Amino acid sequence: MGVKPVIADRDRAEETPFLRRNLVQSLVTVGLSVSDAAEVAQRVRVQLDAEGGAVDEERLRALVSVDLERHFGARTGLLYRSAQLQGRILVRNGRRLEPFSVGVLTRHLEGCGIRFEEASRGAHLVESQLRELDTPVVDHRTLRRIVYATLSQRCCAAGADRFLSRCHLQDSATPLILLIGGATGVGKSTVATRLAYLLDIVRTQSTDMMREIIRCYLAGHVAPTLGFSSFDAWKGLPRAGPLARQPPDEDPVVAGFLAQCGNVKVALEATIERAVKERHDLIVDGVHVLPSWLDLTGIAAKAVVIPLVLAVTTKSRLDEHLLQRSKEQPDRDSDLHRRTLDAIWQLQGFMVEQAEREGVPVIANWNLDETVWTIMDVIMHQVGVRFPPDPDRLFALG
Repeated sequence: MGVKPVIADRDRAEETPFLRRNLVQSLVTVGLSVSDAAEVAQRVRVQLDAEGGAVDEERLRALVSVDLERHFGARTGLLYRSAQLQGRILVRNGRRLEPFSVGVLTRHLEGCGIRFEEASRGAHLVESQLRELDTPVVDHRTLRRIVYATLSQRCCAAGADRFLSRCHLQDSATPLILLIGGATGVGKSTVATRLAYLLDIVRTQSTDMMREIIRCYLAGHVAPTLGFSSFDAWKGLPRAGPLARQPPDEDPVVAGFLAQCGNVKVALEATIERAVKERHDLIVDGVHVLPSWLDLTGIAAKAVVIPLVLAVTTKSRLDEHLLQRSKEQPDRDSDLHRRTLDAIWQLQGFMVEQAEREGVPVIANWNLDETVWTIMDVIMHQVGVRFPPDPDRLFALG
């Protein structure tokens, strides 16, 4: 019986025996079947026997890479070299192979409602764990287990539970529908943009855009309130007329706003239903997101629907928001908004009252970062209620 070939590690000044089963395992993680990997390992063993003596790791990798390219194509050889030579850890999900990234994992953990400091620390700890495994490719199921164990044991137990719930949500293909309402100038679009980034949601919609599109297709006399902003839509009411300088009746600001909401409502509900049908996550923001007026009962079982209302707590703060927006978006008539501050403030009071009556969260927007993370807490609480963190169930499913 011949002497087994050995692999020389020059950095550590030591030699280790060549074991086919170790090579088989690394090739399987690259995507080969066990039988194909075993055949590669056998051919490499024959090559090593022919060369005799000890070979270094670089020579071993070269032999494996050449064999893979010859029998399975250049792409397989490239994947093997990427993992072995460059020291990159690849994550295999089905047939897809992607490099592990601390940055990507950090962002994903932030999308689970874990703040950046803990998310970044957890991602770096996970990378260290993967390095200790000393395997070029890890499947996404194993990665999930490592992330969960790392968070729960070395970082933040609450974050580990949120990670599990988010994984359950993703595996279920249940869409996440986030509806952000609020009066003009409270910061809805800015908050929606930040949340879309954190949650990795590519589909966002504004009810202001819906209103403009509907207005283009309907004659002015059919839906006269659409030609005005939400806070002065009363000018389009039949009894007032667009040239009236003062609201005509009690609560006319609210009446005009509700008339405008009625015109946008069908398009808004259709947008939500389409996202649920196609199983796409969606964020809708806008003044017309009035939960008490929306029929969401039919989609409650098919999606995680989270309505909320954004608000500012003082009129002076609202005035500051409108002034800031006029600086950032000169094309918008923020001076008009400031002149009609009382009407906007009145609408906010109505929206907040409606939200509280329906049990919809009202989020005070004082600081953007705190507002975003408060909403993330609301989102992950609802996700956790719908998909309780159950590691046994998740890992049993893979």
